[in-house]
Amino acid sequence: MKSSNKFGWFLAGLFAGAIPSVSIFLLGFQPEQARKASGMAALLAPNLKGAELCRQNLGIKETTSPVDASNYGIRRPFDKAGRWVPNKPSLIVLHETVLPLAETLQLFATPHPNDLNQVSYHFVLARNGSLYRLVPDELRAFGAGWSAWGDFSIRHNGAKTALAGGSINNVALHISLVSPNDGSGSGDGHSGYSNPQYEQLAKQVLVWQLRWGIPMRRITSHGAVDRSHTRTDPRSFRWHLFDRAWQQAAKRCKVPADYGIDAMEKITK
Repeated sequence: MKSSNKFGWFLAGLFAGAIPSVSIFLLGFQPEQARKASGMAALLAPNLKGAELCRQNLGIKETTSPVDASNYGIRRPFDKAGRWVPNKPSLIVLHETVLPLAETLQLFATPHPNDLNQVSYHFVLARNGSLYRLVPDELRAFGAGWSAWGDFSIRHNGAKTALAGGSINNVALHISLVSPNDGSGSGDGHSGYSNPQYEQLAKQVLVWQLRWGIPMRRITSHGAVDRSHTRTDPRSFRWHLFDRAWQQAAKRCKVPADYGIDAMEKITK
């Protein structure tokens, strides 16, 4: 497949991820109403100290990779009318790159003055398990354009097209796995991800969970949140391999059961 075609497929479904000229609002919901409407589990209490100790215990290292300023933004706290909107990381979205590692990193370092081409993740995860930091957690990466989690989405005020109907980027943490050699293009699947990728992904997700208080039921895929009907990534992802790696990392960090997939939401009166 020609490189231009691969770039086109990579960018498909990421449009409207930035749109810095417009503001955002939450459709008619207060924070707790939005959570219940979307079916999301309640956030846990952040544990910054625990996250840092876990990161050290797991030996997580990251390499900073430059990203052009056009490809990321702030997590906007208010909409155009001055109303508060959700802006803290509260979802973790898994992706795949489709492009090889070098081309992916170069894409993010390239200026994109056109809003529809602006794209980034917080991390890219190489085939050998190396982590590349692109955007700080506190900033907004443009990983999912037209997107929603259940009934929850943050709308762009004044949008003229359905393609800018809403996005979860303001509350999402994005991490993308580098695709295998047979993963370029738009096929339904490929040979899958490496063991080092699953292991490092589980470690980073766990640290994110601790740092931001994100339960396992708020971890999802780009394909699940995409509303453009063009993305299914990460294709050929095996959740049981991720779960196994996560359990091993959680055991090393002595993470409480509240963060696991079997945790039941606590009911408070």
